[in-house]
Amino acid sequence: MKTFISGDFLSSSFSGYPLYLARYHAHTLLLFTIDQIFDTIISGTAFSLLAASSGVVLYLPNQNVWTLLPRIPLVAAWLRLLILQACLQNQRSPDSIEEDLINKPWRPIPSKRISRTQTEYLLTVAYVVAGITSYVLDTLSYWEVYVLLLAAYNDRGSSDHSGTVRNIFCGAAFACYFGGALSIALGPDVALSPKAIQWTLIMTCGVLATTFHTQDFRDEAGDRARDRKTLVTELGRTPALCTVIFFTCFWSLYISVVFFGGGVIVAALLREDRRMYKVWCLWVFGLCPLPLIMRTANQSWRF
Repeated sequence: MKTFISGDFLSSSFSGYPLYLARYHAHTLLLFTIDQIFDTIISGTAFSLLAASSGVVLYLPNQNVWTLLPRIPLVAAWLRLLILQACLQNQRSPDSIEEDLINKPWRPIPSKRISRTQTEYLLTVAYVVAGITSYVLDTLSYWEVYVLLLAAYNDRGSSDHSGTVRNIFCGAAFACYFGGALSIALGPDVALSPKAIQWTLIMTCGVLATTFHTQDFRDEAGDRARDRKTLVTELGRTPALCTVIFFTCFWSLYISVVFFGGGVIVAALLREDRRMYKVWCLWVFGLCPLPLIMRTANQSWRF
């Protein structure tokens, strides 16, 4: 019996194949960076937008949020390129693949979606595209420092032997993320003020560098298998958690009271009853989402 395949069937099959390939590779790229979408791309974009619109508080020109919004896609795209570069460079090493087989077997290399050799080629492309984009957006200096940090962190293993050093590297990398993102959000004609630079460093080399090991709790099994030193594996879970609680409280007070002069604001509020009442309303409103946040957190912890 002869089987005849119509030309229309072949045409529709081949016409749909490029779309399938595009979706497949886009999903692969997403899997490389999905863990960093919230803590790097979204947080870095939000930081840049909010800081750029703060105006005189950070000694920056007053810019309307609607003026800044067209630059936000550029910020997000630049951050995505940098985090893709970091993830490719980190996840391609044999030690990382061994760790991911335990912690994150769904990642592209351990799940066999892509080979190490293909990842090396993709990393080269990511370097070229990120470098050109950084040059065009006038953030080349941030990218150059970032490249040096990646080389020391991933290729030299400089962060594998000390949890403290690991946190410092992460804080420095986020200084590049947040500093470059803020520079793009402000536009090419506006330079970062000393106050804006201080704010960026406090958030990255201060807040993040002293609490970044919160991400290491979920990866403890893989870190121990790889013999990577983190504050969780060095101090133990309970002491490491205590450091997170301490520094969370410390930075919350320091930033609001010392850096932004919150003590002066509180004193002024006590003398103005109407304004104090409005601030109280905002505080109550801020407490309202807590039950929903706890519900979401509890559902996440179950998985």
